[in-house]
Amino acid sequence: MNSIHQLNINGIVSDNPREISHFCAEFYTKLYKSKYNEVVSTGFLNNIKNLKTIVVEDRIYCDSPLTVEEVCTSISALKANKSPGTDGLTAEFYKSFSNLLAPFLLQVFIESIENNTLPPTLTQGLITLIPKPNKDLLFIDNWRPISLLNNDYKIMALILANRIKEVLDTIIDETQSGFMRNRHISNNIRLVLDLLDYSDLVSDNSFILFLDFYKAFDTIEHQFIFHSLEKFGFGRFFCKAVKTLYTNGNSSIKMINGSTPRFDLKRGIHQGCPISPYLFLLCTQILATNISNSVVQGITIADKELVISQLADDTTLFLKNANQIPLALSVISDFSEASGLCLNLKKCELLAIKDCPANTVCNISVKQEVTYLGLLISKDQKSRCSLNFTPIIQKTLKKFNQWLQRDLSLKGRVLITKAEGLSRLTYAALSLHLDKEIGKDIDRMLFNFIWKNRTHYIRKTVVMNKYESGGLNVLDFSTLNNTFKINWAKHFLKNPTSIWNLIPYHIFSRFGGFNFILNCNYNVEKLPIKLSSFHKQVLLAWTLIYKHNFSPHKYLIWNNRDILFKNKSLFLETWVQNGILLVAQLVNKEGQLLTYNDFIALYNFPISVQEFSMVLGAIPPGTLMLYKNTDSSISTS
Repeated sequence: MNSIHQLNINGIVSDNPREISHFCAEFYTKLYKSKYNEVVSTGFLNNIKNLKTIVVEDRIYCDSPLTVEEVCTSISALKANKSPGTDGLTAEFYKSFSNLLAPFLLQVFIESIENNTLPPTLTQGLITLIPKPNKDLLFIDNWRPISLLNNDYKIMALILANRIKEVLDTIIDETQSGFMRNRHISNNIRLVLDLLDYSDLVSDNSFILFLDFYKAFDTIEHQFIFHSLEKFGFGRFFCKAVKTLYTNGNSSIKMINGSTPRFDLKRGIHQGCPISPYLFLLCTQILATNISNSVVQGITIADKELVISQLADDTTLFLKNANQIPLALSVISDFSEASGLCLNLKKCELLAIKDCPANTVCNISVKQEVTYLGLLISKDQKSRCSLNFTPIIQKTLKKFNQWLQRDLSLKGRVLITKAEGLSRLTYAALSLHLDKEIGKDIDRMLFNFIWKNRTHYIRKTVVMNKYESGGLNVLDFSTLNNTFKINWAKHFLKNPTSIWNLIPYHIFSRFGGFNFILNCNYNVEKLPIKLSSFHKQVLLAWTLIYKHNFSPHKYLIWNNRDILFKNKSLFLETWVQNGILLVAQLVNKEGQLLTYNDFIALYNFPISVQEFSMVLGAIPPGTLMLYKNTDSSISTS
């Protein structure tokens, strides 16, 4: 049970429930007390330029009157088997009587918005403190407040959340991944790793600045949220409805011996409220726009500037050099004064893309490794895999040993490998390459558990079959990892010019582009440009599902594992631009290689004799034998 049994109170560890309860109430009463400065905040927002606003149609949609259908939709979206709020009315209750309650609730919501206040029970919340993982739980800062809200409040919030979700894509930058549809946390991680893995693309002594805002969700000022809504172009009714949700809010904290006295919520958003994440995104977009408009210089890759990436409040800045750090902090300070979100400099970290002799810059630690979005980020690709997967393997093995104390069936153990094993490893594999030996260790751990650390009575390939094929539907992690890498390739192909794909797009374009490479007979170790371990693994995984049938008439010259110069595949952009792609285009009807003069006469573009000789000399004799006694004429139109 997540309860505070001990707490550090003013330097003294106390286990007295009364003292702990009093301290928590005092802490959160102070935390949720507003420090809003109208003049500063209004001035800041008025100076924001180039902020995206919603279109007229979206404004009309969000401002339209509430409907019974929306109430019913929100009721059906309530999660079942969840604790009710302080009124004791469960989601199942509302779902069972949805048709009867919906018209009544609609009138309550309409009247509440007209009067700018909710009924007393709708304003009440109960905060449950959840421990943050891997933190010292003697300190109150390391407990996350999750609000238990009454379901009628959630229904109203869901209606507004469903509306705002439909328009966020038009006003929230692509660089924000949090709470947005079709965006993923692995994008943020991969962008940081790509910068480190391809650091030669960065010409300056650049830095990545990982920001930490103190109690971000709990300190954002209500008035800043309301003014931000207006700034983004939301209409009067929608803004008024959101204000109603946050008027006269109060809460208490659930403790071991009951709950604390109630206190007012004058700032902060409920962690547990359906609309809270989207309101917070609007505020972080204000920050992103302000930084983009500022003098802060980001990292330039392929003539495009990287400045910021965000996952909700987890904000990362990409800075050209050390001189940009104080400038960035100054810009953020202006935002902090207006919004209430303040940096915790002790938890902010810097990672130098290249070498940095200093230990701190602007009182921010310069690290060789940082923990970012749950993964340990290091510059060394080889150690990165071990640093992240080894602790997970150890924890999983410990769990497996606990489960082996129980008399589980064979199918039960297979299920546990997925629930306790693969599920723990998935997150890291989405963003990191998997070392071959570590992959083997993981698979060995999974299958040893299935067979209770005894003899494996059935071959691995058999138990991996589906039930109808005589198997046990077992998943091995190496196969799952390949699936993740193939999915990355699919997402890249759908949106190759996305900001998240900026670096791989630039790298792959150096030898034809990603789509072109996938159609080549490549060997990742012989490609003309050095790839990161992750991108190598993507290309290797692709070969497992896509087998080419290279006939003589479709045998590509470029990125070919067999056509090598100094043990590397070839790629010459000018040849490709002039349509010279196939070996068949370099041989005559008798299957012999073209002479230099014949080539120039046929294709009419200038190349040197040395370049011509390099390409034709790289074609192995065995390949040329394919064109003997074959009509090798190729249309070049």
